[in-house]
Amino acid sequence: MQNTFNWKWISLLFAGRFLTSSAFFMYVGTLPFLLQEWNLSGTQAGAIQTAAIVGFALSLFIASYACDFFNPSRILIIGSIGNCIAASFFYLFAHDFITGLMFNLFLGLFQGGIYGPSMVLVSEKYEKKHRGLAMGFMLGGQSLGYAISLTSSFIIASYLGTKSAFLFCTVVSFSGIFVFVAASFKDWKKQYHFDHSIKYFSVKKSEQSKYLVKGYVAHSMELFGVWSWLPVFLSFVLIKHSTLSPLLLGVIIGLSLHLSGAVANIMSGYAADRYGRKKILVFFALASAMFSFLMGWLTGLHWVIISILALMYSFLSIADSGVLTSALTENTERNVLGRALAYRSIVGIGLGSITPAMFGYILDVTNNHQAVSENTNWIYAFSFLGMLGLVATYNALKTDKAVLG
Repeated sequence: MQNTFNWKWISLLFAGRFLTSSAFFMYVGTLPFLLQEWNLSGTQAGAIQTAAIVGFALSLFIASYACDFFNPSRILIIGSIGNCIAASFFYLFAHDFITGLMFNLFLGLFQGGIYGPSMVLVSEKYEKKHRGLAMGFMLGGQSLGYAISLTSSFIIASYLGTKSAFLFCTVVSFSGIFVFVAASFKDWKKQYHFDHSIKYFSVKKSEQSKYLVKGYVAHSMELFGVWSWLPVFLSFVLIKHSTLSPLLLGVIIGLSLHLSGAVANIMSGYAADRYGRKKILVFFALASAMFSFLMGWLTGLHWVIISILALMYSFLSIADSGVLTSALTENTERNVLGRALAYRSIVGIGLGSITPAMFGYILDVTNNHQAVSENTNWIYAFSFLGMLGLVATYNALKTDKAVLG
């Protein structure tokens, strides 16, 4: 572990996360077109993305757990190769609700295999005073990849069709394998000596640790709802109120959702290192909740105002991810860190996976099961996310500064 900030390695990890994340949101980016092309209801559309998050949670659990027993650099490469294969299968075979559900699940099953070892490797290479910023860079690369996935798939689908969009995202994800090979080349043969006498799951958890996990669960549930449905909300609302071209609309949606997230993770990580994790965590959790309650009421405003507020919403909803992860790694021994991340992931992301389907169900029920359109009432569905944000805020307030660092 170096005393100075290792810019070269984090830059490679950032690029690898950016490229390999480029396929994860190609379904969401093309969803405004797939709703009609695949004849999907709101519940079905949400369920397909829920499948991806379920797969993500399962693979994140397995990959993180395995990092306590095997070299995480090797797990990272295996996950990136599987990710490319899964993206190829989605491009080739997904054509309706059932196949979309199946192959989006498959795609999620390898994204966690990249994310898990990335967190462990960051915790190994950076001291506590730099870890918030480093974790922010890793998550920033992921968010930038999501932005490219979302924006490019929407734009390409607008002009060339959804299949072309899937193909582009698949090709980009393939290039990430080579960047990860360059990043992990020196660590490929590294020998680990783990003390397996320590049983993480049998360790008694303090109330403070429980607050940290509960806060992460609520944060994940709100975040996956935002990621899955805010692009759809923007696509319908902006089309209704403007004459934007598909190209410009795609750029606005991508910027609003995930490019802002890339900046948010880096800024919040730096701020947490400098000013303290608890202050930053409480601020972002509460602000995100307030925006969740606000979004459904914005449909009558000018499209520029809606875009700006959506940009702020996305920024706030993702910003505490790196802070929560850094806090966990700082309070966990390396011998059990993989299992700690695995436990948190299967609980947090596992429950978070139901949010896209719940959001879609609320849309269906509160709109008399009408197809999602520019006239849809979004207030109740977004308010559901706001309630989750308030739960995250409560748990952040209850968590002691000593635990957050």
